[in-house]
Amino acid sequence: MRLQSETFIALILLIAGALATVIIYNIISPNLNIINPSGQEISRSLELNFQLLDYFIANNTLYAYVKPSEPVNYSQVFAIVNNRLVNVYPYNPNGSIVNPYNNGLLIIVANLSQIPPDQNGNYKLEVGLGDDILGIFDIKYISNTLINYFQPPITFNISTSTSNTSSNSTSSTPTTPTCQLSYLPLVIYNTQSISTPSPFQQDIAICNGSINIGNSFAYINNATLFNCINPNGQNVYFTITYNSNPNIYSWYEGQLINGSTYCDVWWINLTKGIPANSNITIYMNIGPNSTNYYSQYYPYVGAPIQVLGTSQYDNGQKVFNYYQNFGNLSSLPSPWTYVYNNQNSVSFSTNYTIIPYSSSGNEGITTTVNFNIQNNILQIYASVPTTSGTSWDYISLGVGAANNKNTYFIGGGGGLIAGGNNNGAAFTYPNSGNTGKFNLYVGTSNVGSTTYNYAPTIYEIGFSSSYTYFLVNYTQILSTTTIPGSFSLPITIGQQNSGNNIYLYWVLLRSLPPNDVMPSI
Repeated sequence: MRLQSETFIALILLIAGALATVIIYNIISPNLNIINPSGQEISRSLELNFQLLDYFIANNTLYAYVKPSEPVNYSQVFAIVNNRLVNVYPYNPNGSIVNPYNNGLLIIVANLSQIPPDQNGNYKLEVGLGDDILGIFDIKYISNTLINYFQPPITFNISTSTSNTSSNSTSSTPTTPTCQLSYLPLVIYNTQSISTPSPFQQDIAICNGSINIGNSFAYINNATLFNCINPNGQNVYFTITYNSNPNIYSWYEGQLINGSTYCDVWWINLTKGIPANSNITIYMNIGPNSTNYYSQYYPYVGAPIQVLGTSQYDNGQKVFNYYQNFGNLSSLPSPWTYVYNNQNSVSFSTNYTIIPYSSSGNEGITTTVNFNIQNNILQIYASVPTTSGTSWDYISLGVGAANNKNTYFIGGGGGLIAGGNNNGAAFTYPNSGNTGKFNLYVGTSNVGSTTYNYAPTIYEIGFSSSYTYFLVNYTQILSTTTIPGSFSLPITIGQQNSGNNIYLYWVLLRSLPPNDVMPSI
């Protein structure tokens, strides 16, 4: 009996000791699961990370393309460049979720003009979720426009991409890219100390190489992006708001050929313009190659008959300050009429209007109304014959009256001239005998010259309050402080005794960029 009592007491002491041990252990070493994630949560935390696929720097703006290891809500992701919080955008999201298993990426955009680099001229990019930084990357400042580094997500298979930005390697490219890029952000910079006009026509050009064209034209050099655009531009539209239908009027001009380089060229109408020394961000949406946004979104998305073979989707009048296409007409459109002493009627074709030549008298067309040309560029797209005649041979295209004798384009004898008074400006062949050479006239002054070929060419004259600019195929060839005596003038295209036809495609007025410097992309 005594043995049983002692055994019972020993058992009680043993239990009490065990309880005391547990209590003391919990005091000394609390339950980690109370303050730390569960085993499953720890596993998830270790799995979530960010991979910098690649980046490019263009016009002082960093674009970094980051792949999360797991689906994330992009609104909860933050990015820091050299201690400055920057913007994070989703690519190919499902709602607010960016899923890497469905080609989802994060696009980080940072204006480097507002972020000082480190002592080596480089940047540190930190990407995190919630309160945690989950990726730190070195960004080396090399200014390239979408060429040496990242070719946007259309160009590679993100499940196998192994890009290494520190070694300047580019992303791996599959044999058949998907060629769909949703809402690529385009930052447009007005580097001048004056604002653009409002509205303002900005060119957006995607080229398959570099071009020598000057700063009157903006372009992006990206061959892969170029190859993903349908040859008639039908799978592209622009918007001022991310992930929306088009709300910017865009007009696809077609392909500009500069040497061996091809560029897809759009003109977009920015209704509010761009302030001085400032920038705006728009979005370029590129759908699958077979997508036809013309039929879906006209008149926001359009192109001329010279591109599509139909004028059904020509929205040039929505884009430009004045626009007249001369393809597929049956008569002269209002407000066009024939020049004084015109000999023969024009004829019409699918892509152009033909201004014929005659052995005597004038051939040409002019407007019956005047246009406000100040802070505008007149564009005439035409094939103009070359001639070497020295007697009656004359060709003129520009602004000025041609409806009577003793006007800008009509002399006292009734023949075609240029510079008859101060009220005009023109490209003109003045019976000089110099084949393929235009003189450049402002008012009565011959301010310069340029050569030309009998081929479709874009001739432009721009007017500010203090300068006149001449451009050929978007390259500025002359600027002069000579200005016309009036900024309210008709438009005229005419010839006399040249020996060949003028083929006229379109005439338009677009806003003059500040100092004729097109805002860059």
